[in-house]
Amino acid sequence: MNAGVFNFLRDLLKDELLYRIILVIIVIVLSYFTSKFLAFISKKIIKPFVSKTKTDLDDKILAASGSAIYRLSFLAGIFLSVEIFKEGIRSESKFLTKPLIEIYPFLNNLVSITEAILFIALIIILLFVSFRYVNVLLDQYSQKINANDNRNLSGSLIPLLKKVSKIILFALAVVILLAKFNVDISAFVVSLGVGSLAIALAAQETLSNMISGFIIMTDRPFRIGDRIRYAENQVGDVVDIGIRSTKILDFDNNIVIIPNNEIVKSRIVNITYPNSLTRVIVEVGVAYGTDIKKVKEILLNIANEDPDCSKQIAPEVFFINFGASSLDFRLVARTDDYRNVLAMQCRLREKIYEEFNKHNIEIPFTQIVVHQSKS
Repeated sequence: MNAGVFNFLRDLLKDELLYRIILVIIVIVLSYFTSKFLAFISKKIIKPFVSKTKTDLDDKILAASGSAIYRLSFLAGIFLSVEIFKEGIRSESKFLTKPLIEIYPFLNNLVSITEAILFIALIIILLFVSFRYVNVLLDQYSQKINANDNRNLSGSLIPLLKKVSKIILFALAVVILLAKFNVDISAFVVSLGVGSLAIALAAQETLSNMISGFIIMTDRPFRIGDRIRYAENQVGDVVDIGIRSTKILDFDNNIVIIPNNEIVKSRIVNITYPNSLTRVIVEVGVAYGTDIKKVKEILLNIANEDPDCSKQIAPEVFFINFGASSLDFRLVARTDDYRNVLAMQCRLREKIYEEFNKHNIEIPFTQIVVHQSKS
C-alpha cells in the first residue's frame, strides 16, 4: 500500500479518527498475516535449505530462533498500530464534539502503559533468543574443541561461560529498560559499587576460588575425566570442575572436594595428558645365580601376552640393582587406557609368580648373614 491509497482512504472517510481506527485494524491484520507468511517461508523454504548445508550450525540457529521471528513481526505491527491510534485520539471527528483524548483522558495513560508493555515484551523476546543463540554458539565451540584435542571441555568452561553470558545479557536488558523509562541509575550504580566492595571484602576466599576456577577452565591443566596426581601423591579422576571447587573421585570411590584456590597453587601431575597411554611398572627380585637372560625373556613374554598391553611401545626389562638378597629387575609395559593399570599390574605379578615357579626361578626372602666370632 502506497501513500496514494492512504490519501484516497482519508478523503473517502473524511474523518481523521475513523481513518486511523480503520488503519489500526489494517495494520494488525497485515502484521498477523505477515507473521504467518514468515512462518511458512521459514518452515517450507529456509529449513529445507539449511538442512542440506554441510554444517549444522545454521540448523541450530534456525531452531533457536523458534517462533521469535513471527512474534517480533506481529509485535512490530501491534506497536505501529498503537502509534497510529495515539495520533488518532487527538484528532477531530465529525462524530464527536471534541477529540477523544479530551472525552476520555485516561486513554493517554492507557496508550503509554500499552507501549511500555510492548517494549518489555520486545526486550524479553530478544533476551530469550539471545540466551538460545549464546547456548548454540558455545555448544558449537565446545564440540569443535573436543573434536580437536579429545577433551571434555563442555563439562568445565562452557557452563561457566553460559552463566556469565546470561548474567551480562540480563543486566544489559535491565539497563535498557531503565533507560527507556527514564530511571536514573547513577545512584543505583554507586550503591551497587559500595555493596560489591563490601561483598568482596567479606568473601575474599570465595572470590579467590571463583577466579582460580576460571583460571583452571581457561588454562586447562586438567579436564573432566582426567586422572591426576595431587596433594601428597594422591591419585583420582576429575569428575567436576566448578566455580568454587574441583571434585575428584579417588580409588575408594569417595568424592574429594578441593577448593580451586588450593588446586591452582599445588603441583598437579596429569596422568592422562597428552594421551591416555600409561606406563605399567612391576619390580621383582630373583636369587643370585639366576640366569639373567632367562629372567628377561620370561618377563617380556608375560608382558606381551597380557591383553591390556599396548602395541604402540614394546615392553622393556631392566636389571636395576644388586640387592641385599636378590637381583632386582623392573618390567616396564604400557597400556592404552590408564584405568587398566592396577588390574594389569595384578595380572603381571600373578603370571610372574606362576612362570618363575614353573622354571624354578627363586624369588628370595630377605637374608641376613650373622657371623659369630670365637672368643
